[in-house]
Amino acid sequence: MDSKYINNTVKFVTDALNKNTCVQKVLDTKFVKEHPNLAAGAAIGAGLLAASSIYKLSTSNTGKRYNYDAIPNLSFEEEIYDVATIGAGPSGSVLGYYLAREGRSVALLEKKKFPRDKFCGDAVATMAQDILRDMGVMKEIVDENLGHFAQNGGFVSPNGNSFIGNSAKELKRDAKYNRGAVIAIKRIVLDEKVAKAAKRMGAHLYENTTVENCTFDRQTGYWTIECVESESENGQQPKKLTYKARVLVCADGSPSSTARKLGYVNTEPNGICSRAYVKNNTTFRYDGVVFYPKSLLPGYCAIIREARDELNYLAYIIPGGKVKLDDLNHYHHEYMKSDPFISKALGPNPDIERMKAAPLRLGGIKKSYDDHLLIVGDAAGFIDPLTGEGIQYAMEGSKIAADALIEAFNERDLSGQSLKRYQDRWMNRFGHEFNMSMTMSLFLYRFPIVLDAAAKLINKRGSRFLAEWAAVMTGMKPKTWFLRPDVGPLIVLEAFGIAVERLFGRGQQQKSLDQN
Repeated sequence: MDSKYINNTVKFVTDALNKNTCVQKVLDTKFVKEHPNLAAGAAIGAGLLAASSIYKLSTSNTGKRYNYDAIPNLSFEEEIYDVATIGAGPSGSVLGYYLAREGRSVALLEKKKFPRDKFCGDAVATMAQDILRDMGVMKEIVDENLGHFAQNGGFVSPNGNSFIGNSAKELKRDAKYNRGAVIAIKRIVLDEKVAKAAKRMGAHLYENTTVENCTFDRQTGYWTIECVESESENGQQPKKLTYKARVLVCADGSPSSTARKLGYVNTEPNGICSRAYVKNNTTFRYDGVVFYPKSLLPGYCAIIREARDELNYLAYIIPGGKVKLDDLNHYHHEYMKSDPFISKALGPNPDIERMKAAPLRLGGIKKSYDDHLLIVGDAAGFIDPLTGEGIQYAMEGSKIAADALIEAFNERDLSGQSLKRYQDRWMNRFGHEFNMSMTMSLFLYRFPIVLDAAAKLINKRGSRFLAEWAAVMTGMKPKTWFLRPDVGPLIVLEAFGIAVERLFGRGQQQKSLDQN
């Protein structure tokens, strides 16, 4: 047996005997004092049985949490987690779920108490849907009528060309997909469901916990995470809390607060989105429509149908155009009144909540790993620069991170060189798509006529073509689809035709979504 294992075990048992008052109380009982030999024999037998069990666990080839090398220098008073995740949103909780499923000890440190809200488009695309099904969360959401699968939708181009079709029906006809592209789930519902699923799997969820400082000790290989209660009860002084872990995962959202403090991210978020729920709407008949006002490009507005017939009105400011992040409030409210399509969709005097907003970090960061550290989800910039969609990339990226960490633990190598596999894998899975999205975003800003042409082409080709478009925009298909000879060149030809019509004054703007 390894001397390191023996020393750690002896230290652990010694600390327990010295510090545990329960043991002392047993030794002081009348029975033990009157039958010392019998008590000693029982203690020796129990000790041998415990030692045998520990030895079997330590020499097993499972590579799971009982590997003694994964938890050196244990003391009786503190637990060393394999992984501590700052943030228990979709990225942090998915990571915690899959690590716990493999037997790893995980601490999820969440600033707020569930249920708590987050501001985004609430659109959950197919990669995330697959993970939610695997976790058992999707069934809960469907059974409780807390999500709405989009059946129909479309978009309105800068010049007013539009098309609405049943993309979900077309996608379900295709054996490759056999499902709709998007389900709308409010974040106040989704985040709690995913966090509680991770907790049921064995992750330790610590709510109401604000992380103040993180330090790494290279000698011990541990992170020390100093925290404080976010809100104390009855006006009392907030409690100070400390956690230790072998791996720190930054999953604290687009501001990337922890990664910035540690020096891994040095830029501000480069996008922003608004959100406003609308109740009692009777004029909008679709499940999701994207509007591309020319002045907002490459950003956009959207209206998405939520469960129980609520709507979600959104505005996205995406980098690459003239619009600044500080302009969000103006454009969010301006388009409600001045855009003919958005104002008609919302109806007169809409019952709409006050605008709320959240920053976006789009396109992925250059380095999301280091020794004993990973950065995941929005904190790592896992948001598509063309669509602003981030939930599915946060969840898929965290599943990739969990796999990488499990392998690293089994290999007993948590160095940056070992954890680089995480960066390589998410880049191959969706990082290169982000690069193409950024290029397309800039292209659409410079040539908005392309969106006019696309809408015109979709009108000619019908719902099947719209379904293909939706599959690309939601990550089901790669954006190289636009380069296909039966797609890209046809859009270019339509754009040329529109340009000629405008040159001779014959270009017409479509006036209503209801024409489709």
